Amino acid sequence: MLDLDWSTLLLQILNFVAILAILNVLMFKPLRIKLTERGRNLSETRQAAEDQEAEAARMRREWEIRRNNAEREAEEIIHAAEVEAEQRAAQIIADARERLDSITDDMRSDLLRQRDEVLARHYDDVLDTVLALSGNIVQAVTTRRTHDDLVTNFAASIFQIPQAEIQVYRQTMADRYPTAMVETPVELTEEQISTLTDTLSSLIDRRVELQITINPALIAGLSVRLAHRLIDNSIRQQLLQIRGRVHEELLTRFEPPQSEVSS
Repeated sequence: MLDLDWSTLLLQILNFVAILAILNVLMFKPLRIKLTERGRNLSETRQAAEDQEAEAARMRREWEIRRNNAEREAEEIIHAAEVEAEQRAAQIIADARERLDSITDDMRSDLLRQRDEVLARHYDDVLDTVLALSGNIVQAVTTRRTHDDLVTNFAASIFQIPQAEIQVYRQTMADRYPTAMVETPVELTEEQISTLTDTLSSLIDRRVELQITINPALIAGLSVRLAHRLIDNSIRQQLLQIRGRVHEELLTRFEPPQSEVSS
């Protein structure tokens, strides 16, 4: 049998246990605490990252929803603004025409009442002033769309010209260089130039060359001259036609009675 010194062995065991206790207090326990804290930090960091990722995804979805809503609202606002602008422009033009008619009626009534010879001599100046004011009002509210619509209507009206009149155009241009003098208040688009060229070429049965001049006084629409023949659907021409009709009416109003002429 082994000869053991039990007191020494017991002392060494106690020393080992004491060392383990010291190591546990000084090393193992702080290490476990640090490892536990590190694990908790890693878990918190991972959870925070997941939360941030989830928040980022939520914010991304909200941003996409807001962007889509903003685009839809912008389209609705633009559409509403366009509709309102068109309605406002139409209303302003209607008001301008109504005011022109009202001014004309008031002026006619006044002339009928007074039979003022001086005013009768100057009614052309009055009409020119009214026409200029009306032209300024209409020009202020006329949009590019109005001009484009008149250009389209111009091209369509060419195809409605009676055959007999078409023959007159073709005979007129037969011995002339096929040039069309075009006046427009704004630049024409390439498509409009092409359409106008094809339309006028069809009218005279020859390839037409356009000589385009910008004339803002037309307000909207086109004025096209082929030789001595003029095709004009501009707003200025429409105002001049209104002036002409009013002028004729005023001439009738101011025409002295036959008895006065005879005397």
